[in-house]
Amino acid sequence: MQIGKQATSITVTRREALTLAGAALLCGCVGPAGDTGGRGSPPRFRKGAVIRTLLQDVPPDALAPGAVLFHEHLSMKYPPGASEHFTDDVDLMIEEVRAAGSEGIGVIVDGGHADMSRSLEALRRIASATPVAIVASGGYYMQRTYPPQIAAQSVSQIADTLVREAQEQRLGAFGEIGQQGSELTADERKVFQAVAQAQVRTQLPIFTHNAYTGSRQTATPVAADSALRQLDVLEAAGANPAHVAIGHLCCLDEPTAATALQIAKRGAFVGFDRVTIQSILSDEKRVAMFMRLIEADVANRLLISSDFAVGAALKRRGGPGLAQASTIFGPLLVNAGLPPATLRSIMVDNPRRFLAFVPS
Repeated sequence: MQIGKQATSITVTRREALTLAGAALLCGCVGPAGDTGGRGSPPRFRKGAVIRTLLQDVPPDALAPGAVLFHEHLSMKYPPGASEHFTDDVDLMIEEVRAAGSEGIGVIVDGGHADMSRSLEALRRIASATPVAIVASGGYYMQRTYPPQIAAQSVSQIADTLVREAQEQRLGAFGEIGQQGSELTADERKVFQAVAQAQVRTQLPIFTHNAYTGSRQTATPVAADSALRQLDVLEAAGANPAHVAIGHLCCLDEPTAATALQIAKRGAFVGFDRVTIQSILSDEKRVAMFMRLIEADVANRLLISSDFAVGAALKRRGGPGLAQASTIFGPLLVNAGLPPATLRSIMVDNPRRFLAFVPS
């Protein structure tokens, strides 16, 4: 999640972005699922696999065509205790989601939950009023947002709550699960372990908020290692890395993309989920890291999203809108040499594989 009031900057002009996005769409970067754009066989899913949207369970192959944004925010109040947030205007968010649908987005995963003051009713209204499928998430964000009872509860008690809420609320993922510093607090470790246990019982995917040290930071060993430690804790508690995405790896100023590569080689997904937020790291550097990962042949472990949470990015306010990961960052990758078919596979097929599960 975006914290603070950082503006969303764009490395190309709006006209250039639209031109590039149109070319990308014509090349098949974004479109119906069911093939890998010449990179092999279509993704295969286990019998009975579904993606759980707020309105219905959908077989991955039958999901609405278009790109899948695995980590955005459509309803929230942040920081905790804030009296208002632009997402309070549900009609505005319906308008923004419709616009994203017209730009090729088929599914949006909302990364909020109760301790971010996410409104399930708002998400249901959006899902019912737009052609874009909405996936809601569960869990807890980080230490400073936890409800008081977390400190007194055991890992299994927290897991019981997560499983019950997932079943009662039709949640399709656990996320955004995070930490507020470079080291997990004792309570944060409990939550990570509980989320892993809840995944074992529900099979739902997990995506995380990885810690980093600040804007335009160098990837210190502590910052880089926090991503690896998150995966360590989740795996030790039973999580399946094939349905875990470690988030915000695109925020590490790490030209070799060494941390992201380690995550991918361990079988988890690499979250490039703050693209277009230039105040943290330039998209130029992100593109270079992304292409290193492509060269390392881990394209099938990459996910792209923008962690949409800043009012300046709204279409109504002249911003690129919810589709910015596809319309802004995607064309930058194509300009850097990424085959459009590979981009399409990353934005259409990969997140479907990440989200699909067989209900227990």
